[in-house]
Amino acid sequence: MQSENVVKLFTAENPSALADRAELTECVALLAKLCSGKHPNTILNHIRIASESGGMTLTATNGDIQAETSISADVDARFSAALPAASLLKLMRKGTPSPNAILELLPEDGSTEGDRFVVNKCAVQLASSRFVLDAMTTDDFPEPIRPVEGDKVQRFKIGSAVLWNAIDGTLDAVSADPTRYYLNGVYIHSYRGHLRFVTTDGHRLYIQDTNVQTGKSEISAILPTEGAKFVASILDGHAGADPVKVEISSTIAVFVFRDIAVTVKLVDGTFPDYERVIPAEPDKMVSIAAGEMSARVASMVECTGAGIVRLKFAAEQLIISAHGNLGGGTTGMACEYQGEEFEICFTAKNLQSAIDAASPDGRNMRIRMADAISPAIVSGSIGGWTGVLMPSAG
Repeated sequence: MQSENVVKLFTAENPSALADRAELTECVALLAKLCSGKHPNTILNHIRIASESGGMTLTATNGDIQAETSISADVDARFSAALPAASLLKLMRKGTPSPNAILELLPEDGSTEGDRFVVNKCAVQLASSRFVLDAMTTDDFPEPIRPVEGDKVQRFKIGSAVLWNAIDGTLDAVSADPTRYYLNGVYIHSYRGHLRFVTTDGHRLYIQDTNVQTGKSEISAILPTEGAKFVASILDGHAGADPVKVEISSTIAVFVFRDIAVTVKLVDGTFPDYERVIPAEPDKMVSIAAGEMSARVASMVECTGAGIVRLKFAAEQLIISAHGNLGGGTTGMACEYQGEEFEICFTAKNLQSAIDAASPDGRNMRIRMADAISPAIVSGSIGGWTGVLMPSAG
């Protein structure tokens, strides 16, 4: 019965494609993240779908980030159109259940220009249901983002779980200050022969060292925040031992994972010498349960409305206190502290961020401190992760 509907609804003279519904839906869902639907350049709210040998290529871009992928399909060689990402995704997810999806391009005013097919609509068939979407030609779709001709390209592989962890563990400290644009991203660079990821907003500094060897290669790139988030999103839920192939030039970075290639324009700037703010040998150290400390800080902030918390360390106890527009409060918890009795204040938001990044599993973390006005060094259960926190005035 379904095949009869296909014959009735789709004519042989129009370019069409038959694809696996689930595979197409997954690809459209991924690429639609780049298409906000509100971009003033209408074509950037669309996904470009075109035939290739043995299937179709799907491409989306917001002008700074580009994602490309391919799927197997029975497709007419003339198939090429830009389809609205939001509408296509909703149709793929909510349309009539079916194992396959058939796309048929409909010509503008039922005509063609010579041998060229001028698309105006795209019919989508799911089982016996037929839907029609507005479509655009791909003439105005942006040129692919590619490296500058002759530019030196650094190539390496990194485990997908390692890359996801490095981005996820440092993103929270990225600056959003547009006047310091060179801090608006994740700094990826060579450090002592290995790959390191660094972010800072001037109040905190997050570092994730990896086991990826760079040898003599001098890798240096600032991956913009939005690009870093998008790369992390394609890895989230799929990250494991599978490698990500990375290419970095002076202007772009390319990440290839499974059948997806993401190209990101890099921040054009120089990351500051962040090592200057890392204290050399803090003489005070505390070992403490991260999960409990995070919960107690959160409770104190919620109950007092405070934005800053005061930490008072003694031999086996931490006293957390805060005063805000809702009142004041004090709570204590056990810890292992080495050093003289000591007090220091931190912005509650930054302190909680560092605790959660250092030990997301809630296990023990360590804080090393020199004095009440110098940065504190935080580390925990995530290997290779280090946070540097600037104290706040009490």
